Amino acid sequence: MRLSLTFILAAISITSAAVVKREAQAVRLAVKPKCGTFSGDVADVNAGLKPLNAYKTIVAFGDAYSDGGVQNGSPLKPAVVTPPSPLAGGRSSDGPIWLENLAVTAGATLKDYATAGAVIDSTAYPGLSQSSVRDLSEQVNFFTGQGVKHDPETTLYTIFFGINDFELGTDLDVAAQNIAYRLLVLSSSPTFAKNILVVDNYGRGKRSPEGEAFKQQVFSELKALRSFLKLNIGFVDLSTIWDGVLGSSPGYQAFGYTNPGACAVSAKTSAGACTDPEHSFYWLPGTPSAATHRIIADYVNQVLTTCKAT
Repeated sequence: MRLSLTFILAAISITSAAVVKREAQAVRLAVKPKCGTFSGDVADVNAGLKPLNAYKTIVAFGDAYSDGGVQNGSPLKPAVVTPPSPLAGGRSSDGPIWLENLAVTAGATLKDYATAGAVIDSTAYPGLSQSSVRDLSEQVNFFTGQGVKHDPETTLYTIFFGINDFELGTDLDVAAQNIAYRLLVLSSSPTFAKNILVVDNYGRGKRSPEGEAFKQQVFSELKALRSFLKLNIGFVDLSTIWDGVLGSSPGYQAFGYTNPGACAVSAKTSAGACTDPEHSFYWLPGTPSAATHRIIADYVNQVLTTCKAT
């Protein structure tokens, strides 16, 4: 049977368009926040935080998930991977991190003090490498020691800790108390922080009784801070994303990922990295790709928008 040239060209055109569409499809958020209140079980909560565009400054404390490559509040370097290093401008990612995306959405300046490898309290790990990395207390002290005054009304403070503490098996009960204490410090002189966002992803898809108790205690401490100090506080539980990607409901493909694992093989070299990081869940083993950082920012923004509580 002879096929007309017109039919053949049309078939090629349709096939090519389908391929281009598949290749151009970006990773997107495929789950929704699980909203609640501080009076209930752990949930995504926005108790008093304003829309992102109300903030002129975002001050960040945390570990590799929040480390933009410059840990002293200075402007970040371009988020570009320069081989052989796999770190885009010092980030544990192949591009901008979630905080950068959040700052762009807000039109705010990002002051980042987060440090890869950081724990909540390094004194809990004597002799380990964590003792040489600024923990939460040291990050806060470094920030306040700079003596820079930020308007409490237009400054959002973010805290994202717990992953390394969970991995190292510390006393997570004490760790949760330390987070609450540091928030108390930030809300006092000279900072007088009023707007605080706490993000949790302690197990990165794994759960344990100790980890769940840690998350619940942090959540309860935030309720107390909200009640007694009248702070505006948000809590974001990223386990919803991790469960969605690493589990079967809806599964990584629903997000547009083709790889639920890591693209790069190690934090020491870009050699051997995959050719499609835009569709990989992780960039380095255990740390998000730039695509994942984008959906983290989208999720945080959705929590602030849809999970408003008293």
